[in-house]
Amino acid sequence: MKKQTKLLSGLVSLTAVTALSAADLNTPFESLPAETLAAFRFDNSPETLDLYVENTRLGQLLFSEEKISEYKAFIGDLIESEDQEGNFITKLGEVGLELDDLYEMVGSHFGAAVVNQEVPDRLPMPTFLVWAEMGDGVAARAFNAVLEGSTENEEIERTDLELPGGPGARIKNLTDGSSFLVAQLDNRFFFAIGNVMEPITSMDEAKVFEEAELEALGRFLAAQQEGGGDFLSSFYADSGVSEVRPSFTARLELLGDVRSLFDFIPPQNRQIFQTLEFDKFTKVGVWSGFVDMQERSTVFLGAPAPRSGFATLLENEFFEFQPPAWVPSNVNAYTVASFDMNKLYAFALDVAKKFMPPEQVEQQVAMANGQLQMMLQADVPTLMSAFGKRIHILEYPIEMVTVDNPDGLSIELPRTSQAMVMDFTRPDILQAGMAMIAGMAQNPNAGIELVDEQGFAGVRVDDPNQGVVTIAHGLGKLVFAVGSEETSSRIFSTLTNLPSGENALANNSEFRSFVADANIKPGVLFSYSRGEEILKNLVPVFKSLAGSMRLTAGEKASDFVERAIELFPSEDELDGLLGVTFSRMYHNDSGIILEGSNQYK
Repeated sequence: MKKQTKLLSGLVSLTAVTALSAADLNTPFESLPAETLAAFRFDNSPETLDLYVENTRLGQLLFSEEKISEYKAFIGDLIESEDQEGNFITKLGEVGLELDDLYEMVGSHFGAAVVNQEVPDRLPMPTFLVWAEMGDGVAARAFNAVLEGSTENEEIERTDLELPGGPGARIKNLTDGSSFLVAQLDNRFFFAIGNVMEPITSMDEAKVFEEAELEALGRFLAAQQEGGGDFLSSFYADSGVSEVRPSFTARLELLGDVRSLFDFIPPQNRQIFQTLEFDKFTKVGVWSGFVDMQERSTVFLGAPAPRSGFATLLENEFFEFQPPAWVPSNVNAYTVASFDMNKLYAFALDVAKKFMPPEQVEQQVAMANGQLQMMLQADVPTLMSAFGKRIHILEYPIEMVTVDNPDGLSIELPRTSQAMVMDFTRPDILQAGMAMIAGMAQNPNAGIELVDEQGFAGVRVDDPNQGVVTIAHGLGKLVFAVGSEETSSRIFSTLTNLPSGENALANNSEFRSFVADANIKPGVLFSYSRGEEILKNLVPVFKSLAGSMRLTAGEKASDFVERAIELFPSEDELDGLLGVTFSRMYHNDSGIILEGSNQYK
């Protein structure tokens, strides 16, 4: 079914806007209205991908014309294998599209936003606007494909619309009354749908919301041809945002008003967020882009000082980044952060008192202190104060472990291998706790093994999901290790016998060169990793996936997985692709900031 109409409400006059060329239009991101709650844009255009191909080895491997041809051949074979009668390609042709048009749509400038559209005498309606800026002619073909596809289904009613600067249509499902809008403006394709926040009891009420939805899209299109919108100028007027907004051209940009978004959390789920004081966060901004052979990123979370609630857990003391002498250089990643157990304990008590009567919480704390006093000869505050002010996390290369499945066949699975280390100044407390656990370990069904290795004492549990989990103490350190027995042995060894020369991360030439160039400022969290080693970790994961699929999904499915793996660079090709990946978190009076960089070669 098809009907024709003009744009409703006061927007009829806007259809007189003269259609402009793409070069004269404001970008969709610049045209968002002040009522926008959140928006993002991403540039996946051929021009941007060419920057990576021309400047980086990774881009040459992943996005060269030859590699893209391989991707397309793989996708074509995959479609053919699943659709041997050619229905998919046939249907594309029936609506005026080719497979290459779908590739064009993926390789475009696209984005989305949520606009809090006003509705007369009703609650505001969050309206989703989605757009894609494509190559010449592709947007028109995509728009016409939607129109053609709607005519084939008798349960669909299409209403053609005259929108500012271009054609549009409402596509309505006659079964349930739901609908959405599509539009085209030059080489841009648009999709819009409103999310009604209250019951609709009549067709007249539905019409009111449809008109508001149409108004949101119409004004968005008109703003691209006129003076733009007010969202960006308003958002960037925030002093906290403008202070940390990067100067580089962002390939990815995400902006949002956190407080407004909390208004849409269902009332029954809102209490926990308010209790943790997430509603005190203001704005969020994320930017990422390619600059100086690096992928740089900045994340801003508005949390004005003085902070309270969950935000206080992120407001720890600043320190200079310097790996301890015991951190080896052969780890894939090393992270260190300020950490205050007393602050965490105080926060937990505060939250508990918001859910329960304070006197009841105090009674439970007193009981816990009494039990700890009997078992460990210490109370909770003493235990919390024994922890150091830093937490260190080491990530080792992925380990392949052999696991017997229910069919009796053995398969190799990748397993993450990590260790966490904290200072602990009261080994007597731990020794008392371990003595208790030692009694439990006497029971063979408990699955607990005592550890006494290289000056460290503790327990080890073989968990079917996490692998071998080890908790031990020694040399004034508390160690958590997850992976295999070798994981705990590695961290015990490096703590006991400090690595020397290049074997220590602090002395590693690549690390020292990076630190010398990076001018790293103090912060509350730092993370350092070797990018190409992280990439190499994906190879055994993919191989394991192919092996698992061959056993469970049959040879045909696993063949395609193996072909997909072949599209990924080999381990030899991964050498020299990436340099150091680094991030730093800090806070200022306006909020919490995370800055990151990923070196390309």
